[in-house]
Amino acid sequence: MKKYAKNLLYDKLHRGAVLVCVGLTLYGSVILGDHVYKYFRYVRPRIQASKAAAEQELLSEGSSEKIV
Repeated sequence: MKKYAKNLLYDKLHRGAVLVCVGLTLYGSVILGDHVYKYFRYVRPRIQASKAAAEQELLSEGSSEKIV
């Protein structure tokens, strides 16, 4: 194989590897963004609501309204 043909082959392989890496990075960014969106949209409000309900329950246990 001539040196020119080897370099051409190596260039094509390198370009393919770079494109695969860029594609995986973009795909991973989309997946990560989707997980972050779902966390802030659905999971975090549910956690905050359960914490607020637990705190309200603790406050109502020590409340003087039940004594009367």
